[in-house]
Amino acid sequence: MDLISIKHESGLCFSVGVRGHRFLVDMGEDAGGADQGPSPAELLVASLGSCVGAHIARYCQTAKIPYEGMELNLTFQIAEEENRKLISSIVGDISLPQDPGPRSSAVLRAGQNCIVRNTLARGPEIDLDI
Repeated sequence: MDLISIKHESGLCFSVGVRGHRFLVDMGEDAGGADQGPSPAELLVASLGSCVGAHIARYCQTAKIPYEGMELNLTFQIAEEENRKLISSIVGDISLPQDPGPRSSAVLRAGQNCIVRNTLARGPEIDLDI
């Protein structure tokens, strides 16, 4: 896989580099940041939504179901458990340009089978070192 490089810019803002793309991740002003980009939690939820959308689009292409202009809207809740904050729930609403009718379940299954959702459902092994 490609290297993802994270560099501190200022305050709580970090630049992210991956495959020649660069963007900022920052906390909102209410959380002590300067709001120069999405927060890490927002980026995680956006990653999930983008992955679900890509899988749905791929399925719709194959099944010849209209998907151009599809929209996914996600919200998430943050909770505190054992003195640790975490995303406790994510709710998504998927809007296709046309109702896929009897193929709705298949479209939803395609979206539910994305790598990010599968990873979040299981929980990855994370190894950090200094």
